[in-house]
Amino acid sequence: MFDAVVARKARLISIIDGVGKQPREDLITSTLFGTLRFLLPEARAKALRVICDHKFVGDVQIHLWPFFRGNGKSAEPDVVLEFNREGQRAYWIVEVKWGAALGEDQAEREIIMVKSGSCRRGNIVEGMRNLVGYTLLGAEKKHQKTLEELELKYFQEHAIKNISWKATCDSLRQLADTEPDPGLIAWARLAADFLAGEPQGFVLGPWPEMKTPGECRFLFDDENNFQLKAFPAVIPTTYFFRETDDQH
Repeated sequence: MFDAVVARKARLISIIDGVGKQPREDLITSTLFGTLRFLLPEARAKALRVICDHKFVGDVQIHLWPFFRGNGKSAEPDVVLEFNREGQRAYWIVEVKWGAALGEDQAEREIIMVKSGSCRRGNIVEGMRNLVGYTLLGAEKKHQKTLEELELKYFQEHAIKNISWKATCDSLRQLADTEPDPGLIAWARLAADFLAGEPQGFVLGPWPEMKTPGECRFLFDDENNFQLKAFPAVIPTTYFFRETDDQH
């Protein structure tokens, strides 16, 4: 999807208008996180650090839309990351928002369910789980109060992060400029180009490097004119393209 939108072959609003459900966040989630599975583990961990604001080490498994149920509640976080932390299995939730508000007690339900709920879809092991943190990707002002309440309640147990799309876009550009891995560079640039073309992620690109010109000398005559060096003449070249009768 990223390629089509960047190349102006499709617009996100056009993709959405033809369906009953509004799958903005699902499209963004699947394309952004789904493509990370093609990167090498080290590169994937670096990419996730940028979009989750947490340093991951080693291989990280990506679970999209796992569904949990328990004690009369249910939750379906957009992304659950599974990784190794100090020799133990650990988890991190990522909720993706593309302009929408958080649902009623959505974030808290996701935290509770990932920690102790039964996973009905997503192949995540059963039992109590070590949930390390929660990231709201695509955070806006409308989410501020909910996130403050969430952090106040869970700051001693879990890291609560929030990242805007503009900040994500800028970080992806920096990642592409500083990393040697060609796969990671390609992924980061494509994702940044996509976000930069959308209102949620629009940011100015970096200023071009300005170089100081080297030392030079100009000699002026009495009328304050100076002689330009002669430029070599370029002979114009004309090409004729036509089909010939002997083409097969």
